[in-house]
Amino acid sequence: MVKGYSANKPNKPNKLNKPQQGFALLTVLLVVALISMVSSQLIYDQQLNIQRSSYMIHQAHSVSVAFGFEDWVKKGLKADLEDNKIDHLAEQWAQPLIPVAFADGMVSGEMTDLQAKINVNNVLSTDKAQRLFWKKMIVRSLQQSLPESSFIGFGDVLEDWIDADDETLEKGAESDHYLLNQPAYRTANQPMVMVSELKNLQGMQVLNPGQFNLLANSFSALPTETTINVNTADVPVIMALSDWLSEDIAKQWLQVRKQEPAKEVKTFLDFLEEQTGFSAQEIANDIPAGVLSVNTQFFLLKAQVDYGEVKQVVFSIFNRKSKSEVTLVQRWLSVA
Repeated sequence: MVKGYSANKPNKPNKLNKPQQGFALLTVLLVVALISMVSSQLIYDQQLNIQRSSYMIHQAHSVSVAFGFEDWVKKGLKADLEDNKIDHLAEQWAQPLIPVAFADGMVSGEMTDLQAKINVNNVLSTDKAQRLFWKKMIVRSLQQSLPESSFIGFGDVLEDWIDADDETLEKGAESDHYLLNQPAYRTANQPMVMVSELKNLQGMQVLNPGQFNLLANSFSALPTETTINVNTADVPVIMALSDWLSEDIAKQWLQVRKQEPAKEVKTFLDFLEEQTGFSAQEIANDIPAGVLSVNTQFFLLKAQVDYGEVKQVVFSIFNRKSKSEVTLVQRWLSVA
């Protein structure tokens, strides 16, 4: 046996193993970290997809309920025409629908008479006297809402926007004017579909959102020429019928029709004669025949459906042509 050798003597540790062990540990930690990150992302994506799917399902259900609400309204409008030849604010359609529970949701709504407003597309009337009346009425309504603003000539501006040609009226503006704007755009050369289109017209760009909304409350944009229903029109619209129609006279008319709605336009005209002292001919010179009525064809439904996580608002415009025909003209969605 060689001196100094012991079979039980432990070997000296290899210093090269320590860096290798540290690298292996770091690799394991990185792999664990990557797996954790990937797992977290997968779980997050899964939860996001579940929430998205749940929202889409609830939205689809809420829209379906709103469509069913539309069918119910159509039947109600048909039944109303069978019972009444006139339309006024004491009728059932004019009363807000209190929230009604269904399954896991709630539905409510309200109807608005769109012929209580001024139809901006009436400036395309084929009757010259009526066309001039509508243009003056629109300007008058704008000036009443914002007396500090200048809307002189806006009737021509509006007619130029929606008529089919590019011939500029005396105080109007056609595409050659709007093409100088930044960004540039052309006139529509067709009837308006939404009242919000008024924002594009010359003279409207200076208004802030609050001012524009104040103006828009008195207007509608309907596909055909319509009348003003004197049984439903509010004070600003009635005042806009003529320069001599004061706020006091308009408010008095609201009280009269509340007691007994007019069954014919003549009732309103007789009221104007009594209040102003003008003759029937003098009134007819400012308010031509055919621009007023006591019934309505166009209605706006605002339906709100709360279902699960969704609060959906559906706006629907109906055209009641007869007792047997009520058609959906337009629909758009919004979020409550």
